[in-house]
Parts: sequence; structure tokens; C-alpha cells
Amino acid sequence: MNNFQAEELKYESEIIWLMDISEIPYVRELHNSNFSRRKGKIKYLHYTVVGYSELQSNAPNTGLPGFFARRIFWLKEYDRYYQPNGTYSAGCPVEGVDPLTVKPGVFGILNERAWGAPLR
Repeated sequence: MNNFQAEELKYESEIIWLMDISEIPYVRELHNSNFSRRKGKIKYLHYTVVGYSELQSNAPNTGLPGFFARRIFWLKEYDRYYQPNGTYSAGCPVEGVDPLTVKPGVFGILNERAWGAPLR
């Protein structure tokens, strides 16, 4: 995380979850500055979108008119939620965070729930 991203997060008003996150051990958290609106559903390539942030109506653009910084939370088809005994049966991708730790204005945290094993 850098200060620029932390500054942008202060304009988040809500995290919208599209799935029951109590059953999902980790989500991939992506912070992107190229969204064309402050609110509304976000698509991300062909991946499963689990949730996304919405911004306050006064959130500034990213320096380019009409572009806003938002977060999107997503999964790949081989993530632990879909394949418990697969690649990430223990561990998670570098961008993985426990969705239960995500709040507006707060980055998610990598913890033992997300990692699927004790952190060392």
C-alpha cells in the first residue's frame, strides 16, 4: 500500500458484497484508478466479482476527468473457495485478504483465515 492509495480510500462510502463472505476464506483485493463512475457494479475481466467499493458523491477523480479509484474483490476459478484441495489449499495469492476484515476506507488483512494455516 502506498500513501496515494490510502488517501483515495478515505472517499469510500460502502463495500457491496455480491456473495456470502462468511464462507469465503480470502478474496483477491485490487485497487484500480480507472473506473468511470463512483458507484455501481464493477466487472473484472472474466473473473468472479465478489464485491466492490462505492464512493462518496464528492470523491475526486484520479487526475483524469471521469476516472475514479475504487476497489474490487474477486476470485479465480482455482481459488480455495472453489477448489479446497487445489493450489491454494494452504496459502493464498499475494493480493489475498480475509473479506471479513474489509471495511470502507480500510484495506483487507492477510490473516490465518485467509492463509488457511498458521502464519509464520
